Amino acid sequence: MKKGLVSITFRKFSAERIVKICNNADLKYIEWGGDIHVPAGDTEAAEIAAKLCADNGLIPVGYGSYYNAADGFSAFLPALESAKTLGAEYIRIWAGRSREYDQSAADNIKKAVAEAKRYGVAVSLECHRKTMTENVDNALRLSEECGCLLHFQPNPDISHKENLLILQKTKPYLCACHVFAWDKGDIRLPLSAHAGRWSEYAATAGDVPFLLEFVQNDSETALCIDAKTLDNI
Repeated sequence: MKKGLVSITFRKFSAERIVKICNNADLKYIEWGGDIHVPAGDTEAAEIAAKLCADNGLIPVGYGSYYNAADGFSAFLPALESAKTLGAEYIRIWAGRSREYDQSAADNIKKAVAEAKRYGVAVSLECHRKTMTENVDNALRLSEECGCLLHFQPNPDISHKENLLILQKTKPYLCACHVFAWDKGDIRLPLSAHAGRWSEYAATAGDVPFLLEFVQNDSETALCIDAKTLDNI
């Protein structure tokens, strides 16, 4: 399994410390966040993160941007610059601000995909609440019409069976999985509490990065325990 970390799990920590945490937990992949550690357009921060990865045997598999396709295409370009500088395989973006299909946002996603392709970077949409991709039919339509990939993360507002069905439907476009265990009300649990669920997700998802996120109490110890749980899934 390709195990890794989403850097926003530890927003309060420096990039240097996050790399050490990854090494301590035997995580080889990282998705750098665009809010704190590698801000969009800050190529110096991206260069630092890329060097930290190269020096420590980590793969900067993705760039978790906060670009929202509802904001117009030009706002995508600084985020793409950071993803390129990192050497990321994909850049994760947000699909609008509504569950309803937004044609304007879809057009911007299509432009983003075409621009990123020029530099060998894929574009992935996070299947997230309160965006177009909360509806799996919208997610599939965007993938097919725009050429983008998809991120999977479990939605705590619906059942495990429903989440698994979403993953099964989106697998052909799957880029990565964000791994965490939340109860309803977004209450964080140890990953072991949902180990059975994640065993099914992993069997369905196949050979994509599984990136730990949102550990209990934002604790390094909790991350290490969750990483061991992931080893046994």
